[in-house]
Amino acid sequence: MAPKKKETQEPKAKPEAKKPRLEEKQEDPKKEAVPPKDAEMKPAEEPEEKGDVEKDAPVDKRPKITTPVGFDTSQTTLNVVNTTQGKVLMALADGGMQFLISGARANMGITAGRYFFEVKVVEALMPSDGSAAGRQRIPIPRQLVRLGFSAKGSSLILGDSEDGVCFDSEGFYWSEKKRTSAAARFGRDQVIGVLLNLDSKSPNANTLSVFCNGDRISPPQQLPERLKGKPLFPHVAYRNVSVQVNFGPQPLATLPFQCCMVQGAAKADVQELPMAKPKDGKYTVLFPVAFPDEGTFDWLDDFLEKHTEYTELSDRKIQEWAISSGIWKPKANSWKNSNDKPDFNFGIQYMDDFSVQRVVNAIAPFMPRNYVVMEVKQNLVADERKTNLQRFTLPHFKKVAHVVMGDPSEAFQAKVHKKMLDDKQEEEDRKWKMKTLEVERKRAIKERQAAVEKARKQEELKRKAEEDEKAKSEVEAKAAADAEANPEGEGEKDTEGETKKDAEKPASEAGAVKAGEGPKKEAEEQKKGVSDESQQEKKEEDEEMMDEKPPKAELTEAEKQARFRTSTVPDISSFVMSASFSCFSIPDKTESFDDITYEWANEAGSKDYLSKWVLQKKTTSRMDDLQPSEWFKTKAADWEKAFKEWQTKQKEHQNAKKADEKKKAGDEGADDDDETKRSDVDIFSVEDVSNVGNGVPLFSDFSFEDWALLSLRFELYLLQAAFKHDVDDPERVGIHENHILFYYHRYYRKQIMPRMYGKDSVEDVCELIKDTVKINPDNRVLVSMLSADLDAPDQFVKLQEESRRKRQQRIDAGDETARLDFSALQQQQQQPAGGKSGSKGRGGRNWSQQTYAPRFGGMGMRN
Repeated sequence: MAPKKKETQEPKAKPEAKKPRLEEKQEDPKKEAVPPKDAEMKPAEEPEEKGDVEKDAPVDKRPKITTPVGFDTSQTTLNVVNTTQGKVLMALADGGMQFLISGARANMGITAGRYFFEVKVVEALMPSDGSAAGRQRIPIPRQLVRLGFSAKGSSLILGDSEDGVCFDSEGFYWSEKKRTSAAARFGRDQVIGVLLNLDSKSPNANTLSVFCNGDRISPPQQLPERLKGKPLFPHVAYRNVSVQVNFGPQPLATLPFQCCMVQGAAKADVQELPMAKPKDGKYTVLFPVAFPDEGTFDWLDDFLEKHTEYTELSDRKIQEWAISSGIWKPKANSWKNSNDKPDFNFGIQYMDDFSVQRVVNAIAPFMPRNYVVMEVKQNLVADERKTNLQRFTLPHFKKVAHVVMGDPSEAFQAKVHKKMLDDKQEEEDRKWKMKTLEVERKRAIKERQAAVEKARKQEELKRKAEEDEKAKSEVEAKAAADAEANPEGEGEKDTEGETKKDAEKPASEAGAVKAGEGPKKEAEEQKKGVSDESQQEKKEEDEEMMDEKPPKAELTEAEKQARFRTSTVPDISSFVMSASFSCFSIPDKTESFDDITYEWANEAGSKDYLSKWVLQKKTTSRMDDLQPSEWFKTKAADWEKAFKEWQTKQKEHQNAKKADEKKKAGDEGADDDDETKRSDVDIFSVEDVSNVGNGVPLFSDFSFEDWALLSLRFELYLLQAAFKHDVDDPERVGIHENHILFYYHRYYRKQIMPRMYGKDSVEDVCELIKDTVKINPDNRVLVSMLSADLDAPDQFVKLQEESRRKRQQRIDAGDETARLDFSALQQQQQQPAGGKSGSKGRGGRNWSQQTYAPRFGGMGMRN
């Protein structure tokens, strides 16, 4: 509706354009509860309908407040710029800041009476959306104002909390995080007054009203029950505008009735929120130093709940701010996502370019307030702590490192267990709801099927009744025709014969006279039976649903012993963890902290806890940035060269043996004697594995499985040796079993799959070569079982020959479990690169005629 007061031509024209919309929204069948159409256009002195009456306030001689009403820095968002002693509020709008709502809560809460304050939009901004403006989900509207009241400690973003109510510039009333269309729109250069009525004697008690240039533009809106009886503080939230705020005592636009402004309130009707001024004149900047995934953010949430005067500086808080400002964010599923550094994937250029973090980091040191710098990884690394400390060099800051390590307190564990129980109960409620919906769905389907079956049966009974009625009519017609055809007296002839004939008629024809009555009675009984059965089934299902309730969740014994909650999202991503945890440390006196405090454990206990944690982490963590060294590449190349030479030697020996067999076709004893001599050779006394005597190689009887195990034997041995060499850290004792596949692929550029060796796990594969490497049962690390010289790889051939002989002895003794099945691996090796699998390998020969060679990726390894 157009404002009553004619201040300028522009503000008058704008409300007039919205007048039809306002009148349409104020239509109500209860006419007495809404002012008539022309009531808003009349002066305030003229009578209005009962539902919109506001009487002049009586003269109040009680003492007035003397404290200036304004905004304390701790009660504003980080992008609020408070100028001209709180009379004008501006906002930072650089980069992504333009999309975030600014919020400011005043320091004076209303507990009784009727008071109002005013706001006037003096500037509207239109920042650039970026280069991809048309393809971004920009929050709408770009310029926004929300005016209302909120309770102490609630969200600074009006509309984001149930403890606040407000009107916005789009004509909506926000209550309990829900909005309803209740007012006319308002905009620039218009004086907007928001009136809170807590006067129990007023007909509009416990309501909120809004006025534009002195005229009411909305009916009084009821406060939610949860806010009644609480002190309510004036609250302003805005985006991309600058606003003038007037708390009084003189209004900018006169209302239709006499009413005091907030600055003129009686002391008895208000509760003052003291300004957050530290005792020693210094604000605290707290740096929590805690282990990832060990209650870090649970501790922080508990701390902020107890110390509301602190402001959290973190990426997660920026994301919460953005979502509260109406920015849509898709679900993050990136491997880089973590609680410490969540993914910024809003799809908006200036939100995803970290410009918000840049502005926050630049402005926070100049705004005097208490901060919690929540950077999990940075607070654990000395160099990064030093960088963050340099941001807060002004003398009004006190920098404190707060170490949270060790066994948590009983109070903390009790809260953790309660959260765990609440999470389980929520999950149980969700499952029960889904189950209930599924039961309802099945019952609805069953009812529809029953209805269809019922209709079908009724149709069948109807059809049967019609057929029986037709048969009855035909019988009656035939009887009448027979009576007319027989003269009088002839019926007595041969009575016995007719009676006998009638008795021989089918039962269906004999009872056809009463055929109409039977089906009807049967139909009625079936109908009644079906109906009774359906009603009984429905009654039983209803009783079952009425009695069923969500199961009560309970913690298991293991969960009761848990010290911390587990989360699907880690505090630090695995990549960041593996790259930085070795640098974790506890702050000491040499750093620039003014104080170092400890929680859960003292200084000595925290350092011991950290040392053990890092040592354990070095055993179980993965180094994603580790790359093969030149030392490894040289050793691997030498092995491949020797491996190929041995396979060539075996092939030459097999060809020569076949030629000799043709010459000595009848001399089988000589061959048996040669075989016996070769089997008696002491394996580990052989100096040259390529010639144990008469040019016979030690590996002459190697099959595909033996060559595969020989290659695997050396590869895993070299892998664990190269890891220690390249890491060069005595505290990293070896490769954990969970990461063997990762490092194997990183070093050899190929995969090792246990199923190819007929096994289910890497540990089972290591059992095949347990004389070379195995998984240490104590720390689950891959360890070597020998001290072989990598410059003399013949040792691995000897170990494989010894293993082959033992396996053959078991097979000869009838132990079929000793046989190896590498058919899957052989089939994989048979597959030509880029070709189809078949019975032919490279060169068109049968695979049985080829030799096995390890795939090192051509040994042209990528760095």
